Amino acid sequence: MKRAQSSSPSEPPSALHLLHVGSMDARLIGLSIERHWTRSVRLVETLEEAQVVLIDCDRPGIEAVLDQLAGHPRIGIVYYAFHPKDHAPRFQPRPVLGKPLNLESLPVTLARARADAAHVIAAAPPRPIAPPPAPSAPAAASAPAPLGNSLMADDERDLCGGMDDIPAAPGSPLPDKLFFNPDDYLIGRLQQALALASASGRPHLISGLPRLIGIEPRPIPVCITAFRENQLRPLAMTQLPESTGRIVSTPLIGEADSQPLQLAAEDFLWNAAAWAARGRLPAGSNPYRPVRLRAWPNFTYAFASPHAMRIAALWTRTQASPVEIAARLGIPHRYVFSVYSAASFAGLLDTTTGDANTPAALPAPPAQTDRPARPSILSRILRKLRDAV
Repeated sequence: MKRAQSSSPSEPPSALHLLHVGSMDARLIGLSIERHWTRSVRLVETLEEAQVVLIDCDRPGIEAVLDQLAGHPRIGIVYYAFHPKDHAPRFQPRPVLGKPLNLESLPVTLARARADAAHVIAAAPPRPIAPPPAPSAPAAASAPAPLGNSLMADDERDLCGGMDDIPAAPGSPLPDKLFFNPDDYLIGRLQQALALASASGRPHLISGLPRLIGIEPRPIPVCITAFRENQLRPLAMTQLPESTGRIVSTPLIGEADSQPLQLAAEDFLWNAAAWAARGRLPAGSNPYRPVRLRAWPNFTYAFASPHAMRIAALWTRTQASPVEIAARLGIPHRYVFSVYSAASFAGLLDTTTGDANTPAALPAPPAQTDRPARPSILSRILRKLRDAV
């Protein structure tokens, strides 16, 4: 896929103001501008400087934002939402994009919205009709919040999405937006680098990135990187251009970067997969197939999405499909899908216990298949205590 060009080289970059977006989306867009869009998009701090703005329809407070835009008819507006078709009739003719944003084509959409607003003095942005306020429920207010509810903020929605649950039983076709292609993200490059390094016994690097990421296969697979976590997360959530991330072999992974971080490949791939998934499943997965976790993830270093510990506690003891796990715990499917995606790339997902006639989920990375099952987290703690005396 060729990267879309938003404008001709002679046109100045579009002045974009992130008027109403989540903090994680802001990091993703900022990283893409810094790496790929410097000639087509530039971020501005204030509405007065903006030529186009971006608005997340799913975030609360959109009415006040639209009031703020009423006095700026020449500013282009681009909306986006998890269910864009539900919002499109209210905001026509302005575009409503789907989540997650396609960062390859976004500059083109921004440039088009900027051009449309520059030539037409549009009416004030349409305001959605607010539903009547719901009656107060004192009893509900006193009920304890469910586990993980404290994370239901901007970052939580950005990291786990807001997708509706799928049917409890197979039958109807599943929506395409339920799945993501790992090859479009950092996790796909990591899986390929791990497979090549394990097969050859030589370290491998992912080239074309602003900082070091490499796999050292011996004595156990380790990922070495000069990225910090606050840089890795938006990188892992961004769709990478095909030209970025070529896998190359190297005699050794140099340490020219200051104090590179070393993590077990299992933990590193877990994180990269969870961040790329955003509550979705890898392409080819079957959410109705019974599977189980081989062992507890190492949540000291592995990203713990909402309810992840409850999911791991149940899934290490029982064989069940992702949909069944969500039903037993009474939680949205997207939280279980996040754990499923992470476990499948970390090599912690046991798919051999499912029905042989059921289509297989995405297989575990090749490097993980020949090693013994990882000890439980309790046995690791006990071993450390024993060795300390």
